[in-house]
Amino acid sequence: MQRSFLFAIVLVLVACGQAEPQVAATAVPAVPTTVKESIISEGEPVNTADLSIEGMSCAMMCGNSIKKALNAVPGVIGAEIAFEEGTEQADHAVVTFDPAQVQEEALVKAVEALYDGQYKVTAVDVTKQVRSTATGTSNTKGASEEGVSASAAGLPSILGLLQRLVRL
Repeated sequence: MQRSFLFAIVLVLVACGQAEPQVAATAVPAVPTTVKESIISEGEPVNTADLSIEGMSCAMMCGNSIKKALNAVPGVIGAEIAFEEGTEQADHAVVTFDPAQVQEEALVKAVEALYDGQYKVTAVDVTKQVRSTATGTSNTKGASEEGVSASAAGLPSILGLLQRLVRL
């Protein structure tokens, strides 16, 4: 009885990946990506990527392995795992990163390289923060808010959507 119990514990530890993750040497296919802009008036702009991930079977070991791999990517500020057991929806990793140091593709590669490609990123939703200046213009692509500051409006995502519509 004790031997089978010890064997079960060893089996769980080995199966859950206590060793360092193995990196697969395969090319990462393009993943559908959506990008939204959020205008900020203070602080340094950062990006947030919500990665939809298939292949996670547990929050503890799988989630922690993915979180550790994402946090090891230079330029990643933090990563959190959203695991929903018993649902058919993909699980998520929400990553905050410095866009000057890392791009979304590097995050996808970090996840899909784990354990011989066990995990697959099916979609990436990126929210990019864009700094608003005192004159009401953002510092990217010459977008303008003529007379409306982002903090006064209170709805920066709606302003970003309206800017995109006006540019079309």
